[in-house]
This record gives sequence, C-alpha cells and structure tokens, in this order.
Amino acid sequence: MKILIAEDDPVSRRVLEVNLRRWGYEIVATVNGQEAYLALQAENAPRLAILDWMMPGLSGVEVCRQLRQTAHTKNIYIILLTGMNGKENIVAGLEAGADDYLSKPFDSHELRVRVQAGARIAELQNNLAQRVLELEAAIIERKKVEEQLRDLTLTDELTSLSNHRGFFTLAARHMKFARRSAEPSLLIYADMDGLKQINDTHGHSEGSRAISQMADVLRRTFRETDIVGRIGGDEFAVLCPNFSPCDTEVITARLERNLHSCNTESGCGYSLSLSVGVVCVPHDTEATIQELIDQADAAMYQHKRSKQGLIACPEALQVLAQ
Repeated sequence: MKILIAEDDPVSRRVLEVNLRRWGYEIVATVNGQEAYLALQAENAPRLAILDWMMPGLSGVEVCRQLRQTAHTKNIYIILLTGMNGKENIVAGLEAGADDYLSKPFDSHELRVRVQAGARIAELQNNLAQRVLELEAAIIERKKVEEQLRDLTLTDELTSLSNHRGFFTLAARHMKFARRSAEPSLLIYADMDGLKQINDTHGHSEGSRAISQMADVLRRTFRETDIVGRIGGDEFAVLCPNFSPCDTEVITARLERNLHSCNTESGCGYSLSLSVGVVCVPHDTEATIQELIDQADAAMYQHKRSKQGLIACPEALQVLAQ
C-alpha cells in the first residue's frame, strides 16, 4: 500500500520513511501541508496519510478539513502526528476529520499497529468504493437490458413498427395527453388487400416482404410524432395527434402517392393496396382505444367492398367517434 507522509522536520520524516519502507509500504514524502494536499489530489494518490499537525503553510488539521470536503479525497485514512497531547487538541484533530492520532515522539511499535489498522480500513473502504462502482455499472447495464427487452415487447420484429401491445400502450399515453391539451386526433385502421393471394402465389417469404414494404409506405406517409403499429398479420393502425377531419384527404392522398411509388419501383409482380377506415377522435372522448379501433375497423370493411384505386375513396372515410 502507498502511504503519504507530510512532515517538515527532516529527522522525523526520515524515521517515518525508514520504518514504513521496512514494513513493506510505498512512500510519498512531502515537507508541508500544501504539498501533501496536492499530492493527495493526484490520480492514484495514497489512500492513507500521516500528517504532522504543525507545518508551514497549511497545517495538518487544515489539510484534514480540506480533504473531507472533496468527494474523491474524503475517504483517505488520516493519522494526525502531533506533539500536542491535550484532550482538547485531540478532539479538535478528530473533529477536523482525522481518523487517528499519534503522539510525538512516537513509538515505532505503536506506529506500526496504528498504520496496520489504518491500512486495513483504507483497503476496506477502497474495496467498498470499487464494489459500489461495480454495482452502479451493473444497475446501468440492467436498465439498458430492461429497456431493450421492453422495446422488444413493444416492437414488431418484422416491420420494426409498434406491435399490438406497443401501439395500445403508446396510444393510451397519447389519449391522456390529448385530453389535457384539448387536441383532436385521427385514428386510422388499415388492412392490406390480397395478402393471402401473395402468400399462395409467391410464398410466405414474399408475403412477409410485402408486409415490410407496406410498413415502409406507412412510415413515409406519416409524421415521426404519429403512432404507427402493426396490430395483426396484415392489419395496421395509426394514431395521428392534433389532426381534424379536414386533414383526412391530405393523408389519404399522400398514402395513395406513396403506394403508387412503391408499386412502380418494386417490380415484384403484384401491387400493394389498402382498405382504410378513419375515426375522428375528439379530445374529450370517453371511448377506449379498442372501441375506436372497432369503429375504424367497421368503416374499413364498408370501404373494402366499394373502394376504387389503391385505397378507399377519401370522401367516404370520416367516421366520428361518439
């Protein structure tokens, strides 16, 4: 173990150095309080210090006080070396932050025992501090893993959109915010057309690719603040905050363009298309997310039977939630 000595008297300092080295300790020797304080601030500084009470500049007691005010030095074990043996002096030294004291002239056997005791305590403190750091690191790592697991439970593996659980979780959170901010929303329920035919004709791997392409179309169509989820095999839901019924045509036109662009570029032998139902959600609605989904789902089936083009006609999409 490394021990710092702060002693302005060269004879006393030399006696301390010789004895401590003989007992197997590594020594950092300083001649005044300022040197001692700076040395104890350094990286890999000694965790045990023997400080003479009376030194030029900073006294040993003043060094104690300053060390106890800094987080990375407050656990240094300090033995105060003093020729003042009055009870009030000893109390003053301990109150300043010293862990132990040794009277001058000191006995080498007493010095050795006190240093050994201090070294054990300093080692225990160091081990405890290291253990705390390890525990803190473990807690941080655990939180990261928990966040990753939570993301996995809320994210659809195929599309990286929110899954059923993730969509309902985020949507419920948004509904609470919408009530406070008095903002209407749009809930969109979309069902892919012809996925069974794609699977039967081209195989299930191509069907999975079609679902992923549709997810990309939805990502390009909606804002980052919109909640987009795959809530079933070929079923998607989108909750758009701060939207009103008059915005429906804008959304559906953008979706139509993005679907057309995807189909033009893909060259996969089939076209992606959607049947869509839209529900306007007032901020003060009492309907649950599931009830809103059911309304949009019913609207979607009506439009699936009568639609033209890649998605249902925009003018037929507005269904108000009660």
